[in-house]
Amino acid sequence: MKYTLIVAILSLIAAPTSQAQLAGTLNQVVSPVRPIIDRTSSDLNAIREEARRKAQSSIEGARDLSTVASGVLGDIPAPQFIAPAATTILSTSGQVVVNEVTVESGFLAVEKEWLFLGEEADKVHFQGANIEIQKAQFLPALSQWLFKVKVTGDENDVSSIRNSLPHNLQSQIGRNHIYLSQTKPTSNGSFQEISSEKLETCPTPLRIGMVDTHVASNHPLLSHVNLTQASFIVGHNQDRNQEQDGNAGSETDVAFSSDHGTAVASLLAASLPKSSQVFNASVFYSRNSVSQGATLMSLIEGLNYLASQQVDAINMSLAGPDNPILARVINQLDKSGIQIIAAVGNEGPASLPLYPAAYTETLGITAVDKSNVIYRWANQGDYVDFAAFGVSVDAAHPNGKTIRQTGTSMASPRATALYACFLREKQERNAALLKLQQLALDAGAPGRDSVFGFGVLP
Repeated sequence: MKYTLIVAILSLIAAPTSQAQLAGTLNQVVSPVRPIIDRTSSDLNAIREEARRKAQSSIEGARDLSTVASGVLGDIPAPQFIAPAATTILSTSGQVVVNEVTVESGFLAVEKEWLFLGEEADKVHFQGANIEIQKAQFLPALSQWLFKVKVTGDENDVSSIRNSLPHNLQSQIGRNHIYLSQTKPTSNGSFQEISSEKLETCPTPLRIGMVDTHVASNHPLLSHVNLTQASFIVGHNQDRNQEQDGNAGSETDVAFSSDHGTAVASLLAASLPKSSQVFNASVFYSRNSVSQGATLMSLIEGLNYLASQQVDAINMSLAGPDNPILARVINQLDKSGIQIIAAVGNEGPASLPLYPAAYTETLGITAVDKSNVIYRWANQGDYVDFAAFGVSVDAAHPNGKTIRQTGTSMASPRATALYACFLREKQERNAALLKLQQLALDAGAPGRDSVFGFGVLP
């Protein structure tokens, strides 16, 4: 009893202060499901290297085999990475909330905004004539300060800002990049009644985090799980009712959609047993009717929230550029024992690597159809670890029905649930990763390859 009380007090101190976050903390104390496990960093790279070594002897012959057996059609054009056009996001009162700009390699970022992750005392370096700190906050789960810095003059080049910092701090600043959800629009947006098809679920309730859009929590496909969510959408009034769906109503609010997050949550729930806990960090604003964007600032705030909930894995069905701030946070979460599972992206086989899936600490998930043929617009590369069903998937829609969705976003939830289940079973991260590898059905080139990774998860 004394131990439970201490945990409750420490959790309340570390957790964010919004009503939904407080509810999540209380839920953790009242009905904890997380066992004591080995929370050390995993040897994911070592597991990858061992698979690569075993396949080396047959790699030449496998290249030809991969072209045929992988389901990759030879006549697919080689698409280059093309980011969507930058846009300006307005509040309901017409105020500019996010002014997107196109930056290096065609990626999107918030105009003249940078993030710095470090100590509180480091703020002295951002007090120049052309630089001002717009927001400073301590992230308790990450034990660091996050500063949002605005360039007020003409200086808009990362090298100029970085070079003004002491050498040991220059790797701790990066643009406030925009990250995008990874689902392609459906060709026919017809709604369907809820299917009774069920996946094999874990025998033990799980504790999983997700970073996504808002989730329509009243959907029938989510009725068997305990869902807690908190909003970190830029420009969104976090004091309003977290369960309200659709466009926000206050002057500071921006339009947001529940479509993507509701779909991802339902696919997670399909693999979860009753009483499992899902914590959602809502970070995406609506860019248009089919595209959602999240600032890196929102992502970091959301990841800090999920880490404070002591989840065992975090699903990230989003993708974007490499960023030193995101890289540091992902590395820190890995060291704390939280596995990140992320969609590899839908930009095609010739795309640049997308992140966070391409970070070495992350499990990168691609999508296949029901015949285990690879999704034609899925990213490919040495950061692909597993494939899962993600083409024409029946997923929940906020209107209470289901709609077919396609993309690597739809594949990663299954991998996230399986990993979390094996973590509960094995009580150790590397053992869980190895069991995930053993479960995967090898496809394409023998061994781990750049199309399917270790193989297709059932």
